[in-house]
Amino acid sequence: MLHSCEPTDEMKGRVERSIQFARLIHPDLIVFSGGKTSPECQYSESGMMQKLAFEAGLDRSIPVIEEKSTTTVENAVYVRELLESRKFSGILHIITSCYHMSRSISIFRRVIPEMTSLSGLCYECKVERLQSEANRLIIDENIMSKVDWSSASWLSSYENLRKQF
Repeated sequence: MLHSCEPTDEMKGRVERSIQFARLIHPDLIVFSGGKTSPECQYSESGMMQKLAFEAGLDRSIPVIEEKSTTTVENAVYVRELLESRKFSGILHIITSCYHMSRSISIFRRVIPEMTSLSGLCYECKVERLQSEANRLIIDENIMSKVDWSSASWLSSYENLRKQF
């Protein structure tokens, strides 16, 4: 998240890890995902991550931003939408904080079931965050279990269920 329009050390670390990995595998696409979480800031989370990546020298033709999401489930939902629009069929690598990786992989597997090539690379582990991540995964699984992710109306189905929680 952003705090007073400043990226946290965690955000900087995630972006740095993304750039390190991109320099190794040379991806066609990097998606920075995250909407506006700080009303006093002109940047969305993904916009700030993209800005940091450009400042670090990442090729400007590679990153794409997804600015609608405010939760991890929404990250997966809107990344799925973006990947489908681009007819993406490669390997999806999730880069996040270590405490958040298990939940992220679980959510992305549920939301993008046809994405069989999914891996993760993490930045720093905050052990104190593991319990809250486990609790949030239970809530997320409850919502996601009610969506037919293979139907054409998966997005509206998810959005309707999300409003109930």
